[in-house]
Amino acid sequence: MPTDAEFLAFRNEDNGKPFAARQDLGERLRKRWPEKADRLAFCEWSSARANKQLEEREMTNISPEELTEMLATMNFNDNIARGKLVNTLERSVVPWLPVGRDRAGTIYRIVPGAYGLLPDQQDPKTDRELVSMNVLGVNTNVQPKIPSRSRKGNLSEMSTQSNESDDSDYAGFVFHQIGNLEFWGGNLDNLRSYEDAAKGTWFPTHFYAVMRFGRNGAANGVYVIFDFYPENENLMERQRIDHDDWGYLPSSVTDEQITFAKIADKITDLRFGRTFDFAEALDYPVELVRAVKTPENAIIRVTVA
Repeated sequence: MPTDAEFLAFRNEDNGKPFAARQDLGERLRKRWPEKADRLAFCEWSSARANKQLEEREMTNISPEELTEMLATMNFNDNIARGKLVNTLERSVVPWLPVGRDRAGTIYRIVPGAYGLLPDQQDPKTDRELVSMNVLGVNTNVQPKIPSRSRKGNLSEMSTQSNESDDSDYAGFVFHQIGNLEFWGGNLDNLRSYEDAAKGTWFPTHFYAVMRFGRNGAANGVYVIFDFYPENENLMERQRIDHDDWGYLPSSVTDEQITFAKIADKITDLRFGRTFDFAEALDYPVELVRAVKTPENAIIRVTVA
């Protein structure tokens, strides 16, 4: 029976080969270990090793300060950096981030996650490499037909023009999803510390927090965007809202509907004790689109209007 050291040597040698040369693992295993029992032993060893690595990653603690630092300093154009961020945001245990208090006194937090919002077209036609849907783009000069809303100016219902221009920040931007926006639903007198907040009652706002970033990959503001594709619990699938009950903030006293707003210039601004505005707010549905890589390794929206 091969030893663990022999299994590891085979795995390391295999990982060092080009991707095309690693396609037929079964054939390579048969050449290395003709005996079926040895090949089965390798598969069991490999599975146990992968499970252990996953468990170690899940158990690795990260503080809110460390997560904030990661979001503030990373290059969002970098595939490896984004992969590490997604692994962090999608852990079973990950610290939430305090946001602050709005002008009406409602307190908010972000519960991390990388896959909350969906684009209006999940499989657009493009010759460029699509980026994973943890990164999307928003077109603020496009107003989808559903849900119905009085149309603003000359806004189109769908973007169709490929985004070939360097002016990628015109009427929208690309962003990385970072988590659900929730609001405190308990007695404010009971919220005196981070520990109190962790044990308290929080409710969903149906808005998702995102990090805007520019063509250089640097963070450029924290925004919230309304989720127009909530899960239908009866059908166990996500469907676009077709009614007018959307975009209401818990502290709204004017019944104002918004789909999009900026809540901070920098992720490091977020904290309990700060008061913030929902700035740059839009009161009509906006279009979310997939993002693509450019030859220069930047990320842009797949289509614009």
